[in-house]
Amino acid sequence: MSSPPQLRLLQTSQVSPPPGTVSESTLPLTFFDILWLQGGAVERVFFYRLPCSTSYFCASVLPDLKSSLSLALQQFYPLAGKIRRSPEPDDDKYEIRYVDGDSVSFTVAEYDADFDAVSGNHARDVGSLLPLLPRLSRSDDDGVPVLALQVTLFPNQGVAVGVAVHHAGCDGSSSMRFMFSWASACAGPRSSAAVVAAPPVFDRSLVSVPRDLYSIFYRSCGQRAEWIIHKEPPADMVIASFTLKRDQIRRLKELVSATAGAMEGGGASLRCSTIMATYAYVWVCLIKARAYGSDRNAHFVFAADCRGRLRPPLPAAYFGNCIGACFVEVKAGELLRENGVVSAAKAIGKVIEEFGDDPLRGAETWPERIKSIVPQQPLSVAGSPRFRAYDLDFGWGRPKKVVITSIMRSGAMSLAESREEEGGVEIGLALPRHEMDQFGTCFSDGLEQLH
Repeated sequence: MSSPPQLRLLQTSQVSPPPGTVSESTLPLTFFDILWLQGGAVERVFFYRLPCSTSYFCASVLPDLKSSLSLALQQFYPLAGKIRRSPEPDDDKYEIRYVDGDSVSFTVAEYDADFDAVSGNHARDVGSLLPLLPRLSRSDDDGVPVLALQVTLFPNQGVAVGVAVHHAGCDGSSSMRFMFSWASACAGPRSSAAVVAAPPVFDRSLVSVPRDLYSIFYRSCGQRAEWIIHKEPPADMVIASFTLKRDQIRRLKELVSATAGAMEGGGASLRCSTIMATYAYVWVCLIKARAYGSDRNAHFVFAADCRGRLRPPLPAAYFGNCIGACFVEVKAGELLRENGVVSAAKAIGKVIEEFGDDPLRGAETWPERIKSIVPQQPLSVAGSPRFRAYDLDFGWGRPKKVVITSIMRSGAMSLAESREEEGGVEIGLALPRHEMDQFGTCFSDGLEQLH
């Protein structure tokens, strides 16, 4: 029996913005941010083929990675700061505090595992990915770090860039903008991706809130911030990826649009987007894999970007959290019947339409609704095809694989654009092995029936 792969720590360091380039600052958290105070870290691992020795990597690749990170942090300096409670007496505010010299933990390691086995699409034990994840340190008197990074070399095979961002610091849109800024600075003219032109926008006065949502969210999420940073996943969990090809998505959308109209007695067909079709299909497959009873309520929760929907709208480069919660609930029996995907898509579409009309409708209830349905195993979502994760190029080419590893702890499905074709969608799931086997069967059987 072969011994398990070993991780060898090569160096640990701290990387700061260039000295003297960023003034001491305090960035208040908004109600969008404090909703995630107890949400912990969002973790991603980007895998790249880079067949080189450890000595070459440390001498020729690592210096550029660290110097470009420093430059990126100059623009995205809150990521080098810490989330803390305001020091003012009787103040219920949270903030990101940055002072000159604040830094990001940067770990470099070597891993003797099989690169292709760890970075594949197949179901594999989550334990193979855990060594690649950086750790945000726990709360101290100065607060909680926002960002931690780990670069792991698979000698003569490839490299993995692991990222952990505390969700209260920013959402996926902001963190990916930072990643593109770092990668672009590292790659220079070798980059195959467009440079992020717009610098981050930190102005909190742009966030117009019609009601005192901060106080409402604080009572639920902020009074006893437990700082749950990293929670260990179950031992029997596996992680895998599935792809909906462009043609399969087209067929799903056509099925939903045509059947929804017929179900309404020949009325107008339902306009089904790629996201609606993907959400609906995965949700139905998961309900089947978990063998839900017909009378059980099935819950689906997903986030939607509010930047362009607030009044007035926020710029796309606004840094922080600006996502609203969308809740879908139907009887499992609706999803288990012949046209279950259509029923799911209709329910999801209705919620999306309502969100578009008013993204903050019912926002006062978000924290309590989330708490109430967590015990019922809701499906949720991490990531988005809009983030273009597979375009992130440090000068080594496009990633071979991108994994949102925090789904191992959150139970969410991850979404990204397909690496192989424009218009496809890649889905990641972390489930107990028996559920993953059932899901894979439902997923493939359902696609076969589309032909």
